[in-house]
Amino acid sequence: MAKLTDVVGIGPVTAKVLADHHIKTPEALAAISIAALEKVPGFSNLRAKAVKKAAAVYLLKNTNNQTTTTPLKQTIAKEFTNQNTTTNLSSVSPHNDAEKIKNNIKKDRKKDSLKNKTKKKIKKKEKNEEKNKTKIKKEKKKNNKKKIKKKL
Repeated sequence: MAKLTDVVGIGPVTAKVLADHHIKTPEALAAISIAALEKVPGFSNLRAKAVKKAAAVYLLKNTNNQTTTTPLKQTIAKEFTNQNTTTNLSSVSPHNDAEKIKNNIKKDRKKDSLKNKTKKKIKKKEKNEEKNKTKIKKEKKKNNKKKIKKKL
């Protein structure tokens, strides 16, 4: 029986997360919508597309030995042709797709990392601005107290 970890881009941790969301086989992964897959923690739009495609490629590679066309294979074929690509299913190279998927996942992780760094910088800036505002308020209060004392 095929395991999720057989799909490129799915390691043991990701397989557990997917299993927690009732996705336990490559067939289920290929059949789920990208929108639903994005709801799983750790799956951005780009990663969802890449992993879904990897699952489809994996299934195509492993069903090429069968002479009959399964409904799942037909569904995957429709998805590939509906994406306005000229990719012929018989010419899909799992190795090339695997490399593309790995590269896409790496790029996605870098983007997420940059976004997180930017968010941290913004939060830090906001905290510093808040500190500066409170310092200014305290100084104004002190100056006002001094002015009041001088008048008395």
